[in-house]
Amino acid sequence: MFQPPHIAVLVCTALFTVLACRWARSAPREAVARWLRVGAVAVLLFDPAYWLWEVGSFDRINPATSLPLYLCSLFWMMLPLAVFARRDWLRQMASATVCTMGLLGGVFGLVFNIYLSRYPFFSFVPVRSLLYHMLMVLVPAVMWSSGWYSPRREDRYRCFVPVAALVGVCLLLNRLFGWDYCYTAGGVGTPLEKLSGVLPRGLFLLVLYGALLGLIQLLFYRRIPADEPGGADWDSDGEIPQKEF
Repeated sequence: MFQPPHIAVLVCTALFTVLACRWARSAPREAVARWLRVGAVAVLLFDPAYWLWEVGSFDRINPATSLPLYLCSLFWMMLPLAVFARRDWLRQMASATVCTMGLLGGVFGLVFNIYLSRYPFFSFVPVRSLLYHMLMVLVPAVMWSSGWYSPRREDRYRCFVPVAALVGVCLLLNRLFGWDYCYTAGGVGTPLEKLSGVLPRGLFLLVLYGALLGLIQLLFYRRIPADEPGGADWDSDGEIPQKEF
């Protein structure tokens, strides 16, 4: 972690993000929609690719670590809904999750990528993880910059609905099998393990997810006027009309 190749990835991601934002601000609606559709399909391939690698390497899939039950898994679950869903509330909720949780997860996953300490940098697992987290940064950046996602007041908490649902499932699996998905066993092997080591498990989860929700409010939603509904003007096909730049 933080070796020259890792730093190069961080610098390249920052550069690509700036260029993507500049492009998205002036790109035609059709071009943005096409880019997001490709991204929504591409992210669906990352977990199956990992499962194939795991089967090829160990002849099995480890359910304790390989199921799509990480917070970052919400990105590939929600992005297709954010791009293709016809129902406005569903598309808006998915977009809010992608553009807040997804973006934060992408940044943290790139900076504090635990696989870089476990595998050689130029090997399948870290390369796959870094590419995935790069998309987690680039896609929300395009959605914000293009106006594809425009926040509404209710998004302050609606963005957290998929998070709460996922954590609920992980709590059940933790109770049954002791798995650590969504840090329900204390974030074993991550920097969060130090925090969970000094707090009771329930309080640890309240502090962790309370802080995460508070950070989302501070970074993404503090500028929404209280008397304006917000939201993008979507047409009947689920796309935003061309903006005037």
